[in-house]
Amino acid sequence: MNEEMSTDEYRQRGLWTRIKEGFGISELEEEYDDAEDVAAADTRKRPITLRLHSARMSYVSVRIPLTFDDARLAADGLKDGRQQIINLEKTTPEMSERIIDFLSGVTYALNGFVEKVGDRVYLFAPSNVSIDMPDDLHKASPSLLFDGSKF
Repeated sequence: MNEEMSTDEYRQRGLWTRIKEGFGISELEEEYDDAEDVAAADTRKRPITLRLHSARMSYVSVRIPLTFDDARLAADGLKDGRQQIINLEKTTPEMSERIIDFLSGVTYALNGFVEKVGDRVYLFAPSNVSIDMPDDLHKASPSLLFDGSKF
């Protein structure tokens, strides 16, 4: 028991305080613990702030494939989440058909979208991209169906 304190004052103190004094925890350490508790409580009460970029970078690749390997590069771009504009004007009709079939299959597997945007020019987009085309453009150039019936 502390010499400065009377027996009555000692009894008025709580059990927890007497236990801490028995273990030798000083009032300074107790104040330090209280300060940590207050700081921890402050951080728990505040909401966590997440900063999101308002404009996410989006990439579009324009490709003029001449071989089937060029189509594989376009498929890899689709898998990475990039839109692919494929211009088949310089490709042979047989190769064009193979490329369209292949990229349509990749796009279908990724739940993506395909649009014909010009004569022998197609837009292949992954599922995270929405394609918004005016109605008059749809009528002039219908969308490519995944069964390959239009192109």
